[in-house]
Amino acid sequence: MMRPRLTLIVNNAVPCGEAAQGGSQRSCSNRFEPYGLKVQAAELWSAYFHARFASPREVALFCDVSFQTALNWWGAVTAPASHIALLVLLTDPEAPAFFADAVQRAA
Repeated sequence: MMRPRLTLIVNNAVPCGEAAQGGSQRSCSNRFEPYGLKVQAAELWSAYFHARFASPREVALFCDVSFQTALNWWGAVTAPASHIALLVLLTDPEAPAFFADAVQRAA
């Protein structure tokens, strides 16, 4: 089975100096710093859980994780894995807006 491959397309027709002076930003990678997002992930998730749930116990029940795991998320010690992110995004219609606002405020 062939796995899809990521292809990077580079436009060398416009020098970097000219690209920075004008025009709008077109790519998401230029708006987000992946490492910064990774560093802030635990705090973003903690803020979401505080806004959406009354306690770490509710988080544990909703996400089907141990109380200790929910407590770690609640206290911004760790961030949830991707399957929890999908669960949240698929069950809470306000979650994408919450995270978009939080990331925009942090930028």
